Amino acid sequence: MTKKIEVNILGRDFTISCPENEEENLQKSISYLKHKVEEIQQSGSVIGVDKTIIKAALDITHEFLNQGDNKNLHTLDYQNKIKDFNLLIDKTLQKN
Repeated sequence: MTKKIEVNILGRDFTISCPENEEENLQKSISYLKHKVEEIQQSGSVIGVDKTIIKAALDITHEFLNQGDNKNLHTLDYQNKIKDFNLLIDKTLQKN
């Protein structure tokens, strides 16, 4: 069964669907994304919603690709997070 999650990122509302058994992981992904977006905004180095989201996506991807030996332990979890994150990016960019 699918669950719909309401989320607000950078002042924009999104409805994201996920399997019920993945809701907790999606919530963690959303929380982490919001944290990265906040970091980017506080740095003042990136201006604009689209650029902020792209920078957050690149930062998260960089972290994922450079996690070293632990990569195999969390690969499936991160693949799901990246899939959800890519869907969120696509939805954000479609609204512009």
